[in-house]
Formats: sequence, C-alpha cells, structure tokens
Amino acid sequence: MEQIKKAIETFVKAGDDRNTEMLEDILHADFQNIQDGFFDKEGIFIFSKNDYIELIRERKFGGSPRSISFQSIKQTGNITIVKVTLESQYLIFNSLIMCVKSNGHWKIINNTPFIIPKKEN
Repeated sequence: MEQIKKAIETFVKAGDDRNTEMLEDILHADFQNIQDGFFDKEGIFIFSKNDYIELIRERKFGGSPRSISFQSIKQTGNITIVKVTLESQYLIFNSLIMCVKSNGHWKIINNTPFIIPKKEN
C-alpha cells in the first residue's frame, strides 16, 4: 500500500509543482483524466496523457499546493482504486484514481476528479 500511496503523492506533487518530467514518469502511457466540466464549459471532458501534460505545461492545470487525504484504497492484483480528497487554497477535489502495476512500478492510469470550488469568505 505504501508504494501506491507514494505513486499518488508523486502524481499530486507533480501537478502542484507543474513538473512535467515527473508526470511523464508516473503516468501510464494510456492515462486518462475524465472530468465533468472544464472551467466555464459544461460536459464530460476526457484528456489523454499528452493532453493532460500540455494543460500543466500551459499552466491551465496545477500550480497550487494541495493536501492529500486518503479515503480508501482497494487493491486487486495489479489494479488499485484509490479515493482521495485533495484540497488547495481554491478547490476541493474528490477524486477516484486508478493505479496499475506495470514492470514492477505503480503508475496512474486514470484520474476522475469531482471538483468543488471553495467559497470565498
């Protein structure tokens, strides 16, 4: 379980720091980010690994430190589904993250965030 948590923490930190090299390494080649809404646009948006990294590179995603709270980790063989809550200064992400073990290393293959803007005080 610690290796899985480390993979999630690496994924989150890479986004927070906009570290595209770290993302290249931790994301599986078939990675997808699936989310309901994209800023002011409605609908389901699916981003490939390359799309996701480009959004980070363009500074449209990432750049704000987030805390991580692990809600559940369910592993079956080489596949693990993790529920986490990530919280930044501006947003709360209730996310389902799927990891797969590939060549002895845990990689992120899917991220499905449910994004809630924080209310301004």
